Formats: sequence, C-alpha cells, structure tokens
Amino acid sequence: MKEILLFALLTVASLLAGCNNGIQKSPKQVRQAFETRFPGATHVEWEKEFSSYSADFYHDGHEKEAQFDKDGNWMRTKTELTIVEVPTPVMDAAHEYCDWEIDDVYLYEQAQGVAIYYVIEFDQDITSREKQLHILPYGTIVSAF
Repeated sequence: MKEILLFALLTVASLLAGCNNGIQKSPKQVRQAFETRFPGATHVEWEKEFSSYSADFYHDGHEKEAQFDKDGNWMRTKTELTIVEVPTPVMDAAHEYCDWEIDDVYLYEQAQGVAIYYVIEFDQDITSREKQLHILPYGTIVSAF
C-alpha cells in the first residue's frame, strides 16, 4: 500500500514539475512580451502551438488566452466576458436568437489591423443545437454558424 501511495505522489510531483518546465521552455522574449502586455497576470500556463506560443491565464478579473509568435510579437487575445460586459449594439444584434440560451461570450483582439470582434455561443435546449455569432463592436454580424 505504501508503494502505491509513493508512486502516486511521485507521479503527481513529476506532472507538476512538467507544468513548470513548459513555462521555462517558452523563449525569454515571449515571456517578456507577455509580462509587458499583461502585468500581474496569474495562473499562467504556456503551450507551444506549431511556431507560436499560447498562454492561458487570469488578468484584470478575466480568464484569457493570448498568442505570441516565436519572437515575442503579440498575435491575438481571447477574453471570456460576462453578458453584462458586452456592448449594447452587440447584444442588440444577437437579439434575433432570444429563444436560445447564451452559453459563452468572448472578446477577440488581434494584431495587424484586424478589427476586434465578439463571439457569442448559444445553445438551444429544445433541439440540443448550438449556434455561434461573430459580431463587430457596433453590432454588425460578420458570421453565424
């Protein structure tokens, strides 16, 4: 029994050590760019995605995900929002789906001149269907699927 407990503790310790290694293995310039853009971020978890690095974290009271290229250039940020944080024009545009339940709301900000936009994910309990709207801040629906 002691051997099983010891094995379990060693397994958990190695998994936790692996999480820290992910942070240390991300390039220094990526970590510095992240810390400059998101000072005070907590619960940061890094993941390498092809030629970029993605961080999941908490910042300014929100759960966020940010992506940086290998040189530390910021590419995009996804921020989870509550319904009350969504601008009125965006909620008005989503009004046609009022018989659907809002599941999640995200704000996407991107580099290189791409406009920010909101994503509202809906569920419909009756049919078990899902719907997703991409809406610009002034209320124009860009896509619905």
